[in-house]
Order: sequence, then C-alpha cells, then structure tokens
Amino acid sequence: MKVSTVTSVLVHYTLDVAIDKVISIGFDGVDIWCGRPHLFRRDLSEEAVSALGAKIKKSGLKIVTIMPAFYRYPFSLSSPVESIYRDSIGYMKDCIDNAKLIGAENVLVVPMSCVLNQTPAEARRMFVRNLAEVCDYAEQKHIRLGIEVLKPPSCNFITKTQDALDIMNELKSHNLGIVFDSGEMNLSGESFDSALDLAGDSIINIHINDNDGVSDTNSIPGEGSFNFHALGDTLKKYNYDGFLSLELGYHYSSNPVAALSKAITATRDIFGTA
Repeated sequence: MKVSTVTSVLVHYTLDVAIDKVISIGFDGVDIWCGRPHLFRRDLSEEAVSALGAKIKKSGLKIVTIMPAFYRYPFSLSSPVESIYRDSIGYMKDCIDNAKLIGAENVLVVPMSCVLNQTPAEARRMFVRNLAEVCDYAEQKHIRLGIEVLKPPSCNFITKTQDALDIMNELKSHNLGIVFDSGEMNLSGESFDSALDLAGDSIINIHINDNDGVSDTNSIPGEGSFNFHALGDTLKKYNYDGFLSLELGYHYSSNPVAALSKAITATRDIFGTA
C-alpha cells in the first residue's frame, strides 16, 4: 500500500523544508496543507510553487492532494455571511490555482458545521450552491475535488458516505469524488465496508489516523481503538490501490519527524508496502 503524509504536522517548517523531511523519511506521496507557512494563497510566487512542484516530481513523490486549511481557519462554504462564503470560494480557487502550478490533480473539499441559528438544511444548501461555483472553476483547470466525510460536530450535513454521494448527484459534476478518514469513521460509527461499497470508484483518497473512539486526536495508527487490520482486509476486498495519507495531530508538531517515522513504520507493518 502506498503511504503519504499531510504536511500540516510539519507546521513549524517552511514548505520547502517540510518536503525535504517527507522525502527523507521515505514516503511515497505527500498531501500539501494550504495553511501558513505552507501553500497558503499567494504567499509563494508562481515561480516558487512551480519550482517546488519540479522538486517533488524529481524526488519521485506523488502529490496526492492539495488540502485547503478549513479547520479553525476563517473559511466556510456553508456560512450564511456573504463576505465569508465569497472569501471561502476565493480561497478554494487559490488552492486550485496552486494545485495546477505545483502539479497536483486533486484538491480536498472540507465541509463545516452549522453556525448558531443555522439549520443543517440551510448549511447544506449554502454548501451546495457555493461548491457548484468551485466545481466549475476546478473543471476549467482539470482539477478533481474530493469531499471529505466528517463526523458530527465537525460537520452535521455530510456525516455519512451517502450524504456526499447525494451532493455529487445533485451537482452532476464529473470531477467530484470522496475522501474518507479513519479517525472520523471511528467516531461516526460508519463502517468502511459499507462506505467503500457505496463509494465505488468515487474514492479519491483515505486519510489515516487513530483515536480512542471518543475524541478526535489524529493519533499514530495503533495508538487508539480503530481496527486497522480490519480496514486492511476491507481495502483488499474492494481492490483499493490508492494512497493512505497519514494526518497526524498538532500535538506531534514539536517533534514531527520522529512521529512521522513511527507512523509510517506502523502503517506499513499493518498494510504492507507499495
């Protein structure tokens, strides 16, 4: 199985140095976080982004996804406030532009929870309307978008695979897919077996992290209660040949190289090598 990592755990490094660390640890791929100090908006020039893409390609790493920073960031495609959702659409377009420059094919879409006095139905309506504009832009750039399935309360209108599929069917955009997360699934209670069966060839990527089944800690696989060996059996059953992308929590950021080294070993021990 091919293993990648999200660069967010390397938040105390510049993106260039973070990429060096990912290469040195021996990952097969990388998911580039789009918060500061990594690939945020126009912080890096087009020339710098293109040069990073050339460096990544030369190293043999695959850029699995570009990951917009929505968690605890001031963005939301479901916000009822026009200035917020317009800025969020603009941010997604910036991420798509950066994906094109750096040589990535996929950009993550992160749904957010309702704000106070907003119903899940209202939040979903805003999300679908605003995602339609993002989809149009992504299609023009030949970039695929992956909707992440989250647990409540991170999101309360895309909490199961069918929720994401319903939105994909509603938008009728050929470039929409689904991203799963083992930590989110451990908390939501949805089984990977049923999720993969429903999603079929719509799966873009699977995030890998662990937790105790109570709180979302984004821990190293094996340090929580999620059954990764059962997931391995499920992935074999459905012939999944995509990436497993480690997404470790901020508490590992003080010593991320050691954490990533431990995590890649644990993941390859469970799932096998590429």
